[in-house]
Amino acid sequence: MSTDQTSIPVQALRSSVRLSDPYTLAALNTASAPLLGLTNGDRPLVLPDGADHVLVAAGAGGGTTTLLRALTAQVLALGARADVIDPSGTAHTWARGLAGVTYLSRIAAIHDHLQLTVAALQDGCGTWDGGWHGRRVMVIENTSTVAYGLRQYWAHTRPESQLEEAPGVEALAVLLATGPSFGVQVLAGNPHGDIPGLGHVPTHQVFGTRVVAYGGATLWKRVAPEIWAVPPYSLIPGRMHVVARGDITAMQGLYLTDDEARAFARGLPTRRTA
Repeated sequence: MSTDQTSIPVQALRSSVRLSDPYTLAALNTASAPLLGLTNGDRPLVLPDGADHVLVAAGAGGGTTTLLRALTAQVLALGARADVIDPSGTAHTWARGLAGVTYLSRIAAIHDHLQLTVAALQDGCGTWDGGWHGRRVMVIENTSTVAYGLRQYWAHTRPESQLEEAPGVEALAVLLATGPSFGVQVLAGNPHGDIPGLGHVPTHQVFGTRVVAYGGATLWKRVAPEIWAVPPYSLIPGRMHVVARGDITAMQGLYLTDDEARAFARGLPTRRTA
């Protein structure tokens, strides 16, 4: 399926990137990896190769849920498995029941799942050839909320424990530190750019790709210290900056509705030629 791009008007930076728009379809049809959004001149901006982690640092209304939804739908369509950790139980209900998805909202279940995932990796149970098939993507709507819940869960269920850190948080830290070697990629949201369980390890050393929206100088210093000139934030929903491999790129993030994301993940014909 192809789109006649010669008939599509190109502009500097779109104010929206939706599935029904011809320039979005053109980008999706030519993208070789999950599409983050469009940059100047309607150029597709995709996830870098490999299984490096992705952090979306955006305040309320900044587009964290929207971008994670769009990326999750695409990785599922490419044949990856997705563990969707949704502590609110409302952000990613669209993914419930989809093939290849493990949906988790209860903290007790998240705790056990993280522990079992780390144990399986340490036992050498993971198989990954470097592509999307067989890759395991862990989508975490808000790492701070998850870490807080895991610590509270451990404190309430094991009050006699003398551990300095909750095992669930430690397991998450192990996945963040070693996951890419086993084909486990974390797509995480966090409005403050914090990394639970890893102490003073810099954010940019854990997350190879960082997406920032609604960010002030303090957030940029924490998330992307290699960027000296902090770009001004925009009030346009979905307007973000992506930092990867030393480069910073302004983009308009891909927007999918819940229904579109579910259909896309299932490989249904959501893409239409213009």
